[in-house]
Parts: sequence; C-alpha cells; structure tokens
Amino acid sequence: MKEQIEEYIAQRKAEGMADATLSCDKQRLGRLLEFMHKKGVRRWQNARPQHVDGYLDFLERSGLSFFSREGFVITARCFLRWLAERGRILSDPTRHLDLPRPDKDELPLLEPPLSEQEVSELLSALPRRNAVDLRNIAYIELLYSAGLRLSESLSLDLRDIDFSNRIVHVRKGKGSKQRDIPMMRGLQGTLRDYVCLRRSLLKGPDHGALLLGRTGKRLSKGSVDQFMNSLNKVRVRSRQRHVHAHLFRHSIAVHLLRGGADIRYIQAFLGHEDLESTKIYLRLVPADLRKAYDAAMPEIGRYTLGVLVEVGSRRAHDWARTSAK
Repeated sequence: MKEQIEEYIAQRKAEGMADATLSCDKQRLGRLLEFMHKKGVRRWQNARPQHVDGYLDFLERSGLSFFSREGFVITARCFLRWLAERGRILSDPTRHLDLPRPDKDELPLLEPPLSEQEVSELLSALPRRNAVDLRNIAYIELLYSAGLRLSESLSLDLRDIDFSNRIVHVRKGKGSKQRDIPMMRGLQGTLRDYVCLRRSLLKGPDHGALLLGRTGKRLSKGSVDQFMNSLNKVRVRSRQRHVHAHLFRHSIAVHLLRGGADIRYIQAFLGHEDLESTKIYLRLVPADLRKAYDAAMPEIGRYTLGVLVEVGSRRAHDWARTSAK
C-alpha cells in the first residue's frame, strides 16, 4: 500500500506540484495508511466506503480543526480516485463522500481588513526616490490590486507581466495552479515605473525575476519580512495596527465583496479551488449583503459585473467576466 502512495507522490511531483504540497500530502496519506492497517485493510482494493466513514470519524475525534480535517479528506479522496482511474481498485470508496461542513464555532476569527483609506494613505506615505522605493510600491500594489499570495508575488518573472493586455500571469499558484489576473490601471502604472529602473538593481546576469532585492537577485521572503517591519514604522494617520503581506490580499477580497463583485469572480481572482474558502470573507461584509449572496447562490456567477476599486488616489475600473460552469 505504501508503494502506491510513493507512486502517487512521484507523479504529482512530475506534474510540477510544489514540494510543500507534496510533503503535506505524504504526511496525510501516511495517516490514512496507518488507519487502514488498524482496521485490517492490507490492500487498497479492500478499502470500502465504511472504512472512509470511519476515517472521517477518527479525524473528528482526533481534535483537528475543521480546516485540517478537510485537508486530510481532500487528499484521501484525490488519492483513492487516482487509484480507481488507473484500475488499481475496482471502485472509488469516496465517490459518494461529502466534505464535512464546519460548525459556527469552528470557523476561524478573521482579521479585520485594512480600509481603502488606510491602503491609500500607506501608499502615499512611501518614498519614491529610487528603484528600491518604486519596487516597494509595486510590491504592495501586487499584493493588494492583484490579490497575490506571498509566494506567488515572489515567483513572478518579467514575462508574467503583460502590459499590452493588462494581465498578470500567475504561473506558480497554490498547488501549482495557474491563473490570469486583470491588471488594474494603478498597478499598471506603478509596474511600468518600476520596470523602467529595474535593471539598475541588477548585479550580474538577468534571470528574469520581476522583483529584485538589493543583491540583484530575486526578492526573498526574508527581504519582504524586513520591508514589512519597516512599513509598520511608517506613520499613517488612519492606521493603528500591524500590517503583513497577507493582509493586503485579505483586504482586497473584502473590498471587492463590499463593492458588489461576483463572489465567483473573487474566487478565480484569489485562486481558491473551493468556493467555501472565498465565502469565509462574507463574514466581513454587511449582513444584508451576506443575505443577498445566500439568496442568489448558486445563481450568482452568470452575470458580468464591473469591479470598482479605489487604489490610492487612482480609480481603477476593471471589468471581470465570469460564468457559472
């Protein structure tokens, strides 16, 4: 049974899956294998729906949070489906399995987003003296206007910025998923300013990284941490709390919802595989808007909506076309 897990992990690696994802999957499948052995299952062909149900009960009793349990279930389902698709087992024991739903007290407390005014004042307070300053502003704009994860922002290359079509290509998203993000006009202008001076940061061969550090190489997470620490020392009248890279992505999601953007567009924008991950942000919008979304589901997503977002003192009007599949 362990051999099949190793084969599955090897194929996922060959498909370009991130090392962190592979390590997590291997650990989760190891726990599934341990559970199956305790139940007397020595071959995956003998795994039955009742074994999977027992595994769900085991995870719930283990004290894991809902989101951790959900991750274990998704990994098990993907693996067993993979075995069934390749004829290693006669049928997928998870084919009728529904993902568990959280109780209200299991939902995480969400950090309040920055307001549009806080983002605007923070960007306005940053200096614009040299290439490093312009890179810093471009970085904040990427986290906010493009809603990027930290890892996604650091992996961007110059070739991923399509100024002609106003698109940011995310080639190394979570789970190695790719997506295209519309480039709002504020972000477009800031990136153009930075790219004009970007080569001045090089100290050797140009390997194409979009964001460069002071060493001339790709910007690192450590450098971002230092930048965020310095950012928290910037005096902004409306801001009284600590900021970090993910807070900007978190904030744009809430701002788009409050502005009336289609939640399925926001799901695609953020690169969420599951709509439930996006719907968590509904807890930070007015109650009447939450009710409207609940009433509209699953109908929403069939309409074309305008997304109007304030970025600094510039108004960006970008249209996003979504359709329910």
